Amino acid sequence: MNKTSKVLGLALAMGLVTTPLVFAKYTEGPVSGGGSIKGKVSFKGAQPGPVEFTLSKWPQADFCGKFDAEGGVRKRQDVRVSGGGLGDVVVYIEKIESGKPFKTTETKIVADGCRFLVAEGEGPSRQMTVVVNAKKTGKKSVIKVLNMDSDPSDPKTAAGVLHNPHGYDVKGTLTKTIFNKPVPKKDQEIAMPVKKTWFKKSDSFMKVECDQHNYMNVWAVPVNNPYYAVVNDDGTFEIGEVPAGSYEVKAFHSSLGFQEAKVTVAGGAAAEANFEYAPK
Repeated sequence: MNKTSKVLGLALAMGLVTTPLVFAKYTEGPVSGGGSIKGKVSFKGAQPGPVEFTLSKWPQADFCGKFDAEGGVRKRQDVRVSGGGLGDVVVYIEKIESGKPFKTTETKIVADGCRFLVAEGEGPSRQMTVVVNAKKTGKKSVIKVLNMDSDPSDPKTAAGVLHNPHGYDVKGTLTKTIFNKPVPKKDQEIAMPVKKTWFKKSDSFMKVECDQHNYMNVWAVPVNNPYYAVVNDDGTFEIGEVPAGSYEVKAFHSSLGFQEAKVTVAGGAAAEANFEYAPK
């Protein structure tokens, strides 16, 4: 190899190494001849019992014991089954290049009765929602947490029960803090812009936990496009205006994990995608 060839080869190699990878962001536009994806998320067997927490281990045990608790023990039903259907699941298409408008910009959470809940009116589930993936959509979005708790019977918390929303980017057994910010006053709302450094990996999700009361949790799936649905209480869902084509559809439950199914959508028709979870 002559000197010129060596120089060109080195330059090409360096170019390949240093050129950034570009993710094709979702493009909004009219959908002509689209179809839909319908289905059900099922659970095999009887509904498991709730997860229990002895409230005396955390602050404000008396106040927090007024909600979803018995004898000072908080009971959190993480796996909810109705008519064989599993609730609190997000079903979504991870990869799709273009389609209907993407209107979601905010993830709204409330601290209510020492529980982190999806804000009322935001979907069928109070435990599971979505968060817009800023890097893969190019959209500006925000996570908002509103504190609704105060205990007038206790002078220390009459103005508000201190909660500390701690957000994690979770991938398998790996967790990374993405925000950690206190909200001490009743009716106080904090807002965290979603950053492009979050949710880089497939099959990641967001968990929000209170550092003051670790039994307070809510979860969200990062979405790259508007083709998602939070299932109804009986596990049924429908995703509409899907361009004709073949897709990988995923389902996520906070304690039961991810599942996937392949589906082909024909123009004007309804395709079916069903999932079944079992106890772990």
